[in-house]
Amino acid sequence: MFSNYFKTAWRSLLHNKAYSILNILGLATGMAVALLIGLWVYDQSSYDRFLPGYEQAYQVRFNYNNNGEIHTQDGVCLPLAEALKNDIPEVAWATPAFGPVDNVLGLGDKRLRPKGMIGGDDFLKIFQFSVLKGNAATALKDPYSIVLTESTAKALFGDADPLNKMIRIDNFEDRKVTAVIKDVPRNSTFQFDYITAFSAFTSGGWVKAAATNWGHNFFKLYIGLQPNASYEQAASKSKTRAE
Repeated sequence: MFSNYFKTAWRSLLHNKAYSILNILGLATGMAVALLIGLWVYDQSSYDRFLPGYEQAYQVRFNYNNNGEIHTQDGVCLPLAEALKNDIPEVAWATPAFGPVDNVLGLGDKRLRPKGMIGGDDFLKIFQFSVLKGNAATALKDPYSIVLTESTAKALFGDADPLNKMIRIDNFEDRKVTAVIKDVPRNSTFQFDYITAFSAFTSGGWVKAAATNWGHNFFKLYIGLQPNASYEQAASKSKTRAE
């Protein structure tokens, strides 16, 4: 039975070659496009999902009224971080973070210019990149600390243990290696080779002033919710506080 169907279909293809070729090309093109779209959707939806607790991490954005229109911006003020942790029980951690930054890392006669970023004390608590050496809870607490990815640590120190060793930044100041993490995957929102502590920037200048100024909305802020907390719970309470 099936052989008869196949023979009939084959004869139809041979007798209508141009029409058959167009149909086959159309089908193949449609399948290829559908496959590419599926791969793109899968790639986009896989971002940051390698991080434990990724579903509890959020970026804080600022809504403001401009002549009756509500606008949203990424920049918020630094005092908001402590306010969110203190006033909203669902918020476990809050940290400023930004990048990329461009510094030269030096060790002896070695010089590297990898891609860096700057993160607050809670950065590695919210974004739980795999820590190979050191303690994520305290790695960015000291203003003069630096966290390296595995490949950056290898490039600078070879097979030697980099923990608590000093690295020269921009031939200007030293930073102590407090942790080494696995290399950041391609499907990570944050792309970096090292992290320096945000607290180093609050020791002076306009950033020190911004630490207590509610009008300096220039910083990207991220929060991590408690394990059993929902976004809706935290969002509703943040709106209540704002009002």
